[in-house]
Amino acid sequence: MLGIDFMVSKSLIVKALRKNSKIFYQSQRFLKDNLKDFMIMITKQQILSEVVNQKEIRVIGMRRTGNHAIINWIKNQEIGNIEFLNDLKVNRNALRHSYENLSENYPFLKKDCLIRSYEDYSLQEITNWLLESKHDLYFGKSGTRYDVLIIRDPFNLLASRFKHRLQREKNDLDSTESCYGNNFLFVRSPHQKVSDLSLNYAKEDLGETSYIQKHNKICINYNQWFTDVDYRQQIAEKLQLKFSDTGIDKVSSRRR
Repeated sequence: MLGIDFMVSKSLIVKALRKNSKIFYQSQRFLKDNLKDFMIMITKQQILSEVVNQKEIRVIGMRRTGNHAIINWIKNQEIGNIEFLNDLKVNRNALRHSYENLSENYPFLKKDCLIRSYEDYSLQEITNWLLESKHDLYFGKSGTRYDVLIIRDPFNLLASRFKHRLQREKNDLDSTESCYGNNFLFVRSPHQKVSDLSLNYAKEDLGETSYIQKHNKICINYNQWFTDVDYRQQIAEKLQLKFSDTGIDKVSSRRR
């Protein structure tokens, strides 16, 4: 019994040390990253004040709400140089690796349209003041900004997430690809589930909240977008796109 108790105690100590080590590493990285941000904001003020994105579209949705289908459709309607940043994490600079040594060439190339996508985060997290205060530092200054919020009915949403989970299990894919693994009910926001996030988005769609009201807000109902060409044309006009409906055929073929 003493031997078993010793092994259990040793295991708990090892786990505690690993957890503390992870927390220490994350804290150290947080401080290091914020120091870099501060240095760049001081030394690159002229670059940060220049408009590099003529148009910026921030796409917000939950996994399996048709995010990529709609984004690909938008890209096919857009003209010019387009950059797409996929599945971003909140409060994280997606371009961090591009200037590890604070190089003279800050990594912003002028483009006609920047599209950036967030999945499974609450609107409060996505629109938090810290991320907004560092917008120009992380993504470059934009001429016109749009916020696209994708809504899908809960029945199809849950069915799609569950089906995706089964496919991953069938293919024996590692669940460590994300912080929530293969649990189709979990989302990235702490202490929340699919139902909480669906309600969070629905309230914004109905106008009960206004987290993304600051910029041009466009709420897209995925089911209606998929079936109604007039609805797609209205969305294209709101996003200042040259409507051709190119790319919708690819979405249709995948649904068969």
